Amino acid sequence: MTRQKSIYTILLTISILTVVVACNSDETKQYKIGMSQCAFDTHWRLEMNRHITANAMQRENINLLMTDGQNSNEKQIADIKWLMSQNIDLLMVSPNEAEALTPIITEVYKKGIPVILIDRKTTNDCYTCFIGASNTVIGEKAADYVGLFCAPGSKILELHGQTGASAAIDRGTGFNSRISEKYGNKKISHIGDLYCEWSSAKAKQKMAEYIKEGKEIPDIIYSHNDDMAIGAYDAIKEAGLDPSNILIVGTDGASGENGGIKAVLDGKIDVTFFYPDGSVEAIENAENILAGKSVPKNIDLSTVQIDDNNADGLYGQMNMTRIQEERIIKQNEYTQQMAMKLNTTSNALILVISLLGAVLAGLAYISKLHSDKKKSNQMLNEKNAEINAQKEELESQASYLNQINEQLERNKEKIIGSIRYAQTIQTAALPTESDLNYYFNSFVVYHPKDIVSGDFYWYHREVDTDKETHIFGVIDCTGHGVPGAFMSLIGVNLLDQIVKQRKIYSPATILDELNKAVRAALRQEETENNDGMEAVLCKIEKYINGKIMLTYEGAKFPLRHYIKSQNTIEAYKTSRRQIGGKFRNIESMVSFEDHSLEIHSGDRIYMTSDGIGDQNNFERKRYSSKRLEAAILESVKLPMPEQRDYIWNDVSTFMRNCEQRDDITVLGIEV
Repeated sequence: MTRQKSIYTILLTISILTVVVACNSDETKQYKIGMSQCAFDTHWRLEMNRHITANAMQRENINLLMTDGQNSNEKQIADIKWLMSQNIDLLMVSPNEAEALTPIITEVYKKGIPVILIDRKTTNDCYTCFIGASNTVIGEKAADYVGLFCAPGSKILELHGQTGASAAIDRGTGFNSRISEKYGNKKISHIGDLYCEWSSAKAKQKMAEYIKEGKEIPDIIYSHNDDMAIGAYDAIKEAGLDPSNILIVGTDGASGENGGIKAVLDGKIDVTFFYPDGSVEAIENAENILAGKSVPKNIDLSTVQIDDNNADGLYGQMNMTRIQEERIIKQNEYTQQMAMKLNTTSNALILVISLLGAVLAGLAYISKLHSDKKKSNQMLNEKNAEINAQKEELESQASYLNQINEQLERNKEKIIGSIRYAQTIQTAALPTESDLNYYFNSFVVYHPKDIVSGDFYWYHREVDTDKETHIFGVIDCTGHGVPGAFMSLIGVNLLDQIVKQRKIYSPATILDELNKAVRAALRQEETENNDGMEAVLCKIEKYINGKIMLTYEGAKFPLRHYIKSQNTIEAYKTSRRQIGGKFRNIESMVSFEDHSLEIHSGDRIYMTSDGIGDQNNFERKRYSSKRLEAAILESVKLPMPEQRDYIWNDVSTFMRNCEQRDDITVLGIEV
């Protein structure tokens, strides 16, 4: 009876162990994904590797193999061949150089292995999905930032990664094309290129050599990544120069102590543009592809400008994410070690169970193995409890981030409320519709880009014994939004002093005096301030005998005159000078000069800022002065209010909901 009980106990034990082993077997289909990274040498690449690894580890059915191409085409090609030998189910790759890597990536794709390109493309369409931001758009945004803040005549030094990398080509093309097309009037010059292989150390070396050779020190450094921008900053500082005199623009916006966001906070670079690494999207789309689902051929990611306005908040949030990912990776590595131990134990149990079928004497050994397994399971349960606790901590942190976002939203609403109140103050400083229409038929198209405007229009009337004098102006201040609005209030105040108090009525003299006053008010002889204005002024004198004289002058802006008797429009050029700012070229020697002619009843005068002509549509075409003049001619027979609506409708149709780029002002006057 005792022996039967022993045999029963052994068989029962074998059955239980068999069930346990079966339950611990992994039923989930496993996939092997290869990730061929072009290099591990920049902070952005290392951050991208961490994101991909953490996201892959959170999927129990993905086994990730990652290789380092070391910035070598030959090494990365060899890496991809090795990954193919490992029977991968899908290849993710960030090519070192497009032309060199295209053949091997095409070979993988044609063998039926799905290919996801991240960050950089190849020269053909032999891939399943591309994920990345537009490097051309990032270059254009960097150019817009430079064009907004740089002074006329500024000199640019450009730092490149690799000549054949698609990112380097597109970032350079987008930047230089936008500078040439949009900011040609600023006479910005490109004085050199340094090729630094994406490396901070290489950029520091190249910049030090550049300075030592006595070459021209740039006003602006445009770097294709943050690492090179930081290296250039260090070289400039070690050479005894003041980096704060140079506008340094980076790209990538990586987190961490050595990343671009921290460099903005430390004042090493002025601005960087976040280049998303596409890691989350890569893992999600890899899952969909392996599950047989369709994915988009191209997935475009968007960028964010990072400056001293938002760097602090982003740095905190992204570093918190980095800490969480590092915990996930560490926890996963520990879990894998435990799983390996558990698999080893399971294999031993299978062997022991087989032996027990023939040799009952192994009962003691089986009991020992079973006891070991129970201990392993207990350790695994304890680890799972720890992971759950950490998960709760992550959820708590996510809740805290939501609270921060809500506070940011409330702060944003307060700021917008303040700006809208400032709008009422700025509007009060402008001429009213009744002021303009009491003596003339007129209209104003006035559309600020950002609630308040850097544009403003101005009017004054003076009566003498033999004539009435009317002075009109449209002025465009540096920038838009709140900075531009401050400048506009300065401009209104200075024009009131010059014309209303000092009784100066010559447009040329008014512009001369305004130039002196702006430079004095902003202390531009003593400081680095370069703000200024562009303008067009006209004086209409209506004599008792019926004669009407027009006198005009401008700072870069033309004046347009519709001649009713000829049904034509004449665009009168004005001075090439601007108001205020530090003049660095021959335009500073050009003087303002009055131009006069007789006009007649029914003629119309049009003054505009450059915002309407520079406005683009989704095809990146400009509205242009030519189209504005055509719209004026097509609507010139309409009453002034209807002509205003016609012109703005034409601009709106052209834009088709495209973002407004600048403040837009058009002032029309019928004599």
